[in-house]
Amino acid sequence: MRQVIFRHLFGETAKTWLIITSVFVLLTLGIGLSRFIGDAAAGQVPVDTVITLAFLSVIGNMEIVMPLSILLAIMLVVGRLCRDNEMAALMAGGAGLMTIYRPFLAVALLVALFAGTLSLVVSPYAQRQMNQLGAETAANAVKSITPERFASFDDGRVAFYAQSRGDDGNLHGVFIRVVRDNSDGKTVQTVVTAKTARQTVSDQRSVTLVLEDGWRYEGNPGQPDYRMIRFAEHGVRLLPPQQIDDDDEDSMSTLALMQSDRGKYVEAWQTRISVPLSIFILALIALPIGRVPPRSGRYGRIIVGILFFVVYLNLVRLSGQALESKLIPVFIGEWWVHVVVLGIAIALIARENGWGQKPRRRAATGATS
Repeated sequence: MRQVIFRHLFGETAKTWLIITSVFVLLTLGIGLSRFIGDAAAGQVPVDTVITLAFLSVIGNMEIVMPLSILLAIMLVVGRLCRDNEMAALMAGGAGLMTIYRPFLAVALLVALFAGTLSLVVSPYAQRQMNQLGAETAANAVKSITPERFASFDDGRVAFYAQSRGDDGNLHGVFIRVVRDNSDGKTVQTVVTAKTARQTVSDQRSVTLVLEDGWRYEGNPGQPDYRMIRFAEHGVRLLPPQQIDDDDEDSMSTLALMQSDRGKYVEAWQTRISVPLSIFILALIALPIGRVPPRSGRYGRIIVGILFFVVYLNLVRLSGQALESKLIPVFIGEWWVHVVVLGIAIALIARENGWGQKPRRRAATGATS
């Protein structure tokens, strides 16, 4: 009997979790695609890297998708069992608390192992790949430029336009506007026009355009120091040296983070461990929150569950920021949030099952003399 109940609830929960996770993944993938397609249209990233960047961004969002999906999956299954009176039938048939909880916790354990692998191993690797693609994209800035569209570089300080691109990859009909601060702290505008332009990249991945046959206009309009220079060949730096940040905690391995006592590194590895830990805790609390009266809607407490998840997530993040700022000690860190939520889950389970409550006295029966 227990095996039948286990297979039934395990299958229902796993199927519901797969559907919810698939929907969330498609949503995050669509958001990522729209974002990177817009960047590609603006000439900021090459078109052939859009899909890769979108999939890598989805991996980074799994730390939110996984805990929320397991919470919603268990709540939906529990809500259906209560609505169809299956929960009452199971309890009346002698199914105890552990019999009902076992399949939910089994699914949560598998999801936690999967999410832990993503959070601890795959996500840092994906972030390193995104950083690498970003550096390569910056180093090949000209290849991502779409002719007849304006593109900006160096945080908007460089505006670029080209009429066409030749078969050799060189750009023709080039217009460049550069805004820089000189040694006196004054802002100076430089406008450069040229017939052709080709890209050169230094060892430090500093992107420079070599312009041929053009004019350079330097200075602010209306000022007496305005200069016009004709050139046969001229170089304009589009981007400063591009370097991959080896000190980025999001791309560092979890083992390397745990070997450091810096606040942002401690916060990073504790946040990664919090993902599988929160999945297991949310699985415990999903059943008492998800139980609804018979014949009521199965979605009645979904909003409550989502609000609880949002508060839980924000508390973890606030604790991480406090840990990074050294406002709380490392041994407290983000763990206190999980301990509090676990205590709430145990209290709700105890209340739902009447643990610690005094048994009601039965009314006296029988005829009085």
